[in-house]
Amino acid sequence: MKELKRIASLVGGLSEIEFKVLETIERFADIGRIATPDTIARSLKLGRDYVDRMLEELNRRRLVWSPRGRGREYMLNFTGLDMLALHSVSRRGILTHIGVKIGMGKEADIYLGRTGEGNVVGIKFYRIGRSSIKKHRRLRESSLEAANYLVSSKLAAQREIQALRILYPEGVAVPAPVYRNRHMVVTSIIEGELLVRLDSLSDPEALLQGIVKSIKKALKAGVIHCDLSPYNILVTPGEEHVIIDWPQWVRPSHPNAQDYLRRDVENVAAFFKRRFGVLSSVDELIGWVLRSVGASLTDDQV
Repeated sequence: MKELKRIASLVGGLSEIEFKVLETIERFADIGRIATPDTIARSLKLGRDYVDRMLEELNRRRLVWSPRGRGREYMLNFTGLDMLALHSVSRRGILTHIGVKIGMGKEADIYLGRTGEGNVVGIKFYRIGRSSIKKHRRLRESSLEAANYLVSSKLAAQREIQALRILYPEGVAVPAPVYRNRHMVVTSIIEGELLVRLDSLSDPEALLQGIVKSIKKALKAGVIHCDLSPYNILVTPGEEHVIIDWPQWVRPSHPNAQDYLRRDVENVAAFFKRRFGVLSSVDELIGWVLRSVGASLTDDQV
């Protein structure tokens, strides 16, 4: 949390040309290349000495790193990517405050935030491969791998917001999409607890049926979660559910769609049986989902 607060406080302190340098390094990473002081200077039509001084300052602020030593090559790290995303949403007036961290997983951190309209939102920062970046060796190959992690994090955010924009208008129990920038996704905030952390429910069978209904509605809208489990289902105080974490979703026309759908249903049904003693037939649940859709999973019209 202290690191993100530090980044947020820096947003107003960096000059526009320093942001241009960060964006240039990012563009090179997007195409799998490592930026050098010379390529940055040529791209921005700036003097090499001037660029060197800015890179030293960005390095001192821990917004970039040098896999082969300072002065030779530069890469963005997740801190620098955070800075670019926060700068963009701040400049557009989309976010005005970053609050406490409310969730942390292997591939993302989630914070509370506030929009320009005063609404409280959830802010997810994808950080795919962050542990590998921390353990990087000073080799070009590992720096290219780190670049791929940044690109993968941005792609995950892009896919998640795409799924939410499809599902939310169709009434699927998902967070409301607000905005995406780079690896950051802003959504409505959901008050609840992860299903996996709950030991008792007043009506677990009704909750299971509600989750399967959401799977059906998502399928009808053209989305299969592909990674559904009790770790990405939130349960509200009123025992309603909200399904989160959609970056791995696929269309029903995907060649493995039926396998993914079965796995999603099996994961949820097995958990309800193990934790709450709810007995259900996976085949019957999947059959109900498919009958309600009224089309084959390999049909592009689904």
